[in-house]
Amino acid sequence: MRAIKSILIAILLVTAIFSLSYAKDDNDLAVKELFSDPSKDSKVVFQIPIDVKLQEISEDANWYKVSIKFYIGPMEIKNTGWAYIPVGKILAQRETEKNKIANVVE
Repeated sequence: MRAIKSILIAILLVTAIFSLSYAKDDNDLAVKELFSDPSKDSKVVFQIPIDVKLQEISEDANWYKVSIKFYIGPMEIKNTGWAYIPVGKILAQRETEKNKIANVVE
C-alpha cells in the first residue's frame, strides 16, 4: 500500500513539473492563479499548473465554455466543454433585491 502511494505521489510530482514547464502564456482569458480576496492587491493562494481558458459565455450568463489543457510527460491532454455556474441567475436575484430595497426606501 505504501508503495502504491509513493508511486502515485511521484507521478503527480512529475506531472506537475512537466505541466509547468510546458505552460504557455496566451492573450486569452486564462485562469492561472487563485487569489484570497476579489482584489488585485490580494495574496495568491494557488498557482494552477494547467491551462484553463474561458472561451465563451451563454446568453443568460449561466453556462461557460471552458477548455482545459495539461501535459502528462510528452502527452498533451485537452478537454473542452460547458460548465454550469449560475452567475447570471445570482446577478438577477441581487438586482431584484436591490430594486425591492430601493422601492421600500422611497
